[in-house]
Amino acid sequence: MIQQVIETALTFLYPAHCKVCEKTIGLESIPYLCGYCWDSLEFVTRPWCEICGIQSNEEICSECATTPPRYGKLRTIAFYGTILQKIIHLYKFEKKRSLAKYLSDLMIRHLPNDCNFDEYDYILPIPIHKNRLRERGFNQSILISKGISKEIGIDICTDALVRSKNTSPQSSLARDARQSNIVGAFEIKNKKLIEGKRILIFDDVYTTGATVNEAVNMLWNEDPLEIDVLTLARTVNL
Repeated sequence: MIQQVIETALTFLYPAHCKVCEKTIGLESIPYLCGYCWDSLEFVTRPWCEICGIQSNEEICSECATTPPRYGKLRTIAFYGTILQKIIHLYKFEKKRSLAKYLSDLMIRHLPNDCNFDEYDYILPIPIHKNRLRERGFNQSILISKGISKEIGIDICTDALVRSKNTSPQSSLARDARQSNIVGAFEIKNKKLIEGKRILIFDDVYTTGATVNEAVNMLWNEDPLEIDVLTLARTVNL
């Protein structure tokens, strides 16, 4: 709250420019971006694969038909295009934590109609390693999940799964290296929080799926009832 007040005051005294198009934005309701750029986000729409959520004219895409993932379904809000990539970069790496609220609101407004929070016992944000948490100061997925929780009323669970391996950032690796990088990255912290539960995993960006799949595989060892996945963004071409 204090950070938001300070940022608003600074914007009033020193009019800001949009971080994407460089236009002056003044006292916009959303910091760092003009309304035009924010409204230019490309959202994921049907038709999509009913399992992995990738855009497809087939009910089940060929990859899921051949090798079904271990989650029930994956849904994504928007494509990881230039504008959303910039927003997420500002949020995560330039530590603009005030954007979490707007990203949570964005997700709630554009949630696919087949993703019902009432189906789940809780949201499980993908954990980050304690070293990265210390460096960044926050877990980006937890902050967005808290915004959703406050609005929707669903619980958040951060005590079931931990990031035990300080892996290299997935974004810095080529596609083939991401899978090996993430293997063994997670550990179960509390088995009782997983057994018989309906879990909705949340991650900010879905690229190759290596991180999500590793977390899903680890959770299934403790007999949950259901695991689905929700992400804010996914790359356009996987």
